[in-house]
Amino acid sequence: MVAPRKDLEGLKPPFRHAIQWLIFLIDKEELPVIVFETYRGPTRQNALKDSGSSKAGAAQSPHNFGLACDFVLDVKRCPVRTREWPEGSGNFYKDAWDYDSAEGKAAYRRLGELAKSIGLEWGGDWTFKDYPHVQMPAWREHI
Repeated sequence: MVAPRKDLEGLKPPFRHAIQWLIFLIDKEELPVIVFETYRGPTRQNALKDSGSSKAGAAQSPHNFGLACDFVLDVKRCPVRTREWPEGSGNFYKDAWDYDSAEGKAAYRRLGELAKSIGLEWGGDWTFKDYPHVQMPAWREHI
């Protein structure tokens, strides 16, 4: 599978500028979250859909148009649970997607507050919760 793209160059202005500002606010508060993925090409998008990690196929996600960004917990600065992967393997890693610990909940909640304070949409407000996800509101209008 294609690796996630973390750079901001694939993001479409003015969304790129909003994410730059969001990262500034994150750094200012020393919030323990980091960029995990920005632009996502069609090959990666389809692979994520095929694996069940996304409901969207190619050209169906704001990531495919440079209008979304995912953040994860910085496991070097945020206490997180460990998770075994693959299950039964005996291999454990720090879970950067830990939505259940008090620290993880607080970090993602603050990420959402900061994102919304600058006019972005946060996946934590959706019925299907996507706490790491931030996107341009009404993103289809910006394609």
